[in-house]
Amino acid sequence: MGDTLRIGRGLALLAVVALLAAGCGSRVGGGDTTVAATPEQGGGSAGQQGDEGGGGPKQGGPPADPDAPCGPGDASGATAPGVTNDSITIGTIQDIGGPRPGLFQGNRDAMVAFVAYCNDLGGINGRELVLDEFDSELSKSREATLQACEAGVLALVGGASALDGGGANASVNESVCAGIPDVAGFTAEPQHAGAVNLVQPLPNPPDQLQVGPQRYILDKYPKAAKNAAMLFIDAGVSRFNAEKRITGYEDIGFEFVYESPIAINELNWGPHVEQFRSKDVGYFNVVAELADLYHLEQELKAQGVEVQVPEHDQSGYDVGLIEAGGDATEGTYIVATTVPFEEADTSPEMQRYLYWLEQTDAKKGPTALGVQSWSAGLLFATAAKALGSDVTRDGLLEQLHGIKEWDGHGIHALSNPGDNGVTECFVYLKIKNGKFTREFPDEGFSCDPKNVVKITGDFPKGAGR
Repeated sequence: MGDTLRIGRGLALLAVVALLAAGCGSRVGGGDTTVAATPEQGGGSAGQQGDEGGGGPKQGGPPADPDAPCGPGDASGATAPGVTNDSITIGTIQDIGGPRPGLFQGNRDAMVAFVAYCNDLGGINGRELVLDEFDSELSKSREATLQACEAGVLALVGGASALDGGGANASVNESVCAGIPDVAGFTAEPQHAGAVNLVQPLPNPPDQLQVGPQRYILDKYPKAAKNAAMLFIDAGVSRFNAEKRITGYEDIGFEFVYESPIAINELNWGPHVEQFRSKDVGYFNVVAELADLYHLEQELKAQGVEVQVPEHDQSGYDVGLIEAGGDATEGTYIVATTVPFEEADTSPEMQRYLYWLEQTDAKKGPTALGVQSWSAGLLFATAAKALGSDVTRDGLLEQLHGIKEWDGHGIHALSNPGDNGVTECFVYLKIKNGKFTREFPDEGFSCDPKNVVKITGDFPKGAGR
């Protein structure tokens, strides 16, 4: 099969909450390189502003960014929906209300913080950036998208919805939206992940998979990789992502001895733990909510079953995992594609993100997915700045598709937004002594083209394709 994988299983696309977007990692091995997450050069001092090319606040705060896309200027003209002489209005959509209140509040906080940061520097070429907020309430991404389009925003920026396929279809196919540019914080369902009007900072297309961390596990813990387990919520995008991972991991050498769906709000973990024991499971991955992970780990500990490599994707990079799961979460591996918060001193952009969350009284605080929405803001502003006065939707998409290398000014791994290409880089974290600690590589990100494999199969294509 080489690097082409095939999925022939039926895939439902019905609603279920799953924090799936941040993605899994990459690989070490032949051709591997380690890219350090080093501070940007020539950042200047924190007080540089306006015509001096600032990036930090007026008084104190993080280092300035000489390459900040926001700043003063003389752009003018009402050239597109949401654009006036004085302002550019964008929309942002997250799951805030509904059955999972505050699910992606961290992404909303990041967008509020980014707009405040951008306007503090002078807006985009002198135009104030205005943020219209919309709530997808878990199951209403289509309705929220139509509301944003009807409100006449220039673009959608920093979005975060667990069930985002309906919104993607609306943004492409509904006349009121007219293919509105969508610079999402992340995507979950394939219709959104591969949409023609989508550009995101850390792409998650339906036809690509990152397998680097699994190759690391295969090298370091080969027995564990040959006794793998996968649990997933038995519906929609969770099942799709679980099947996609199983197929990809098997292609590089994993062997799964246990695959099982779990119920939403699963209460009985005992039978799963007994299967882990009887099949000598050495590695497991859970495509579900954070609570499912720590409930499983607590039951494993209660029954005295040790699994060498418990693993979760970047949605597990949440202090709530440790706080709720306690010492049962010790040894859990977390795949990350953003600079670890514990290493913010290596990334001026991370410092800016954290600073502006504080300045805008963020309700949730920093999250790995929130970092992606901050980067989406930067990506949008970079494209809009390049257009000068003539800001149009078509021009914005053209600029966005031309950005082939992007790391959010050093806040996350290098990716290819313009071609919707998965990052080849990752960092492995591990919970030790109740803290997230770096496991691999020693610094920066581990990067290798072999970290990304192609997927073909019977799954929905992107909206408009």
